[in-house]
Amino acid sequence: MNGRERRIWLLTWREFKEALEDTDLVILPMGVCEAHGNHLPLGTDFIIPEWIAEQLAEELNALVAPPIRYGVVTGLSGYWGSMSVSEATLEALTYDVLNELSNNGFERVIILNGHGGSGQVRAITNAMKRAWRDLGLRSVMVMWWELSQDITVELFDGSGGHAGVDETAMVMAVNPELVKGDMEKDEIYRLRKGVSPTPMPGSILSYDDEFVDTAPSPDKAEEFAKKLLERIKEEIERVLDGWDRQDVLI
Repeated sequence: MNGRERRIWLLTWREFKEALEDTDLVILPMGVCEAHGNHLPLGTDFIIPEWIAEQLAEELNALVAPPIRYGVVTGLSGYWGSMSVSEATLEALTYDVLNELSNNGFERVIILNGHGGSGQVRAITNAMKRAWRDLGLRSVMVMWWELSQDITVELFDGSGGHAGVDETAMVMAVNPELVKGDMEKDEIYRLRKGVSPTPMPGSILSYDDEFVDTAPSPDKAEEFAKKLLERIKEEIERVLDGWDRQDVLI
């Protein structure tokens, strides 16, 4: 993170008040604690969004809110270290946090969500809708792995997945020491339509036959992260521009 400190929890209240004079935009990283194969940390789903937030905050002139590190975990609940809250709890928590961000002067929120489970996404979406209806707070949820599918194919000649080459590349970009070797092939479970196990019988999840089952090189990981950051910034700026046009027209 370059320039001034943008992580709210490291500012004094006076520094925070001063920072609000220059922006109404805040980034809220969210994720869960759950198994990610034998090679990635349990906190992968919030480690990545927090890093993305810190990389983009200055370019977007945004502050970074304290992350929400608990969420809805179902499929990987069969593994040690996977921790979940209920969907209702996450929705209530997310709404309350959005409410407090609004109370503190923010008018726009970027939610960087690192976990794609249906319960997680549904809870966050419901909270966002309530925050708009009740508070007039604009928000956008970004799920980086969906935005980067073509970049994954381009750089790694295949697809990613849960604890796949895309997540591995991002953790490697954050800190190479957090990647503990390569993927254990026995840990990979290929999901197929018509078969829906609970909990999942593997902690590395493949969604198609193009799944890349090896870790990327550090150079490729760095290139992937760079391209992803550019993509996320472009997409967020498109949303912000649209909101600005709304303010003029309405």
